[in-house]
Amino acid sequence: MKKKILFACDLDNTLLISHRQRRNDDMCVEHVQGKEQSFMTVKAIDLLRKIQQEVDFVPVTTRSVEQYQRIKWPDGCEPEWAVTTNGAVLLHNGVADEKWSQYVKVLIDNWLGDLQIQYEQQKQSANYIRCRIVDNSYLFLYCDEEADVKAIVEHCREQTNLIVEGVGRKIYFFPPGMDKGWALMQLKEHLGDNYAFAAGDSSIDESMLKLADEGIAEYGLHVELEGVCWHQPLETVYSEWLLKKVLERLSEKE
Repeated sequence: MKKKILFACDLDNTLLISHRQRRNDDMCVEHVQGKEQSFMTVKAIDLLRKIQQEVDFVPVTTRSVEQYQRIKWPDGCEPEWAVTTNGAVLLHNGVADEKWSQYVKVLIDNWLGDLQIQYEQQKQSANYIRCRIVDNSYLFLYCDEEADVKAIVEHCREQTNLIVEGVGRKIYFFPPGMDKGWALMQLKEHLGDNYAFAAGDSSIDESMLKLADEGIAEYGLHVELEGVCWHQPLETVYSEWLLKKVLERLSEKE
């Protein structure tokens, strides 16, 4: 039986490039308050179009629904399905899947009190520029430049049973059990896929990379996987390299 394949892919700093990293010929795919925010390279766009013809390409992101919907996908790249809010929302052509949402609500409802407690505590701190609960699903903090993110994360982990992750200047408080790895497994069942690639660049992506049949990790992400894991070589553009790797592996499976 021919394998039906899922390609679950993180967005920011994986498929998308920030305005700070852009090159002159990169295409803008997102504006925030009228300013260019996120980009894709021309090569990555071409590679993604080819992948779209062969597999179920599904973005899996911590972005809120609103943040995800700001993306203007180039022709031939727009996915039919997308997972936002770190697994809390499944979008089908931009509309939330009700069955998925109802299932997740049961999980998250058990942790809303903990999220609210942490929100009330953290919003008073001078360490943070932003503090908000995202899509009623997790707590997000954006730290001041002077904040010691690693120390804050370690302290918060001692104070809560929520899963606390720090990425750069961002800190996330997630309900246990709701992560990208869980989303990957649910997607495989939902779409009827029996093989999965996953790509990501941060600790938040590790659960997804570990549960994929083949993980494709950014060179700075040191993750131990039981299955196959491909690590980005130095001096390559991650988005382009990972998409080429997926196409290469697909051709080997034919």
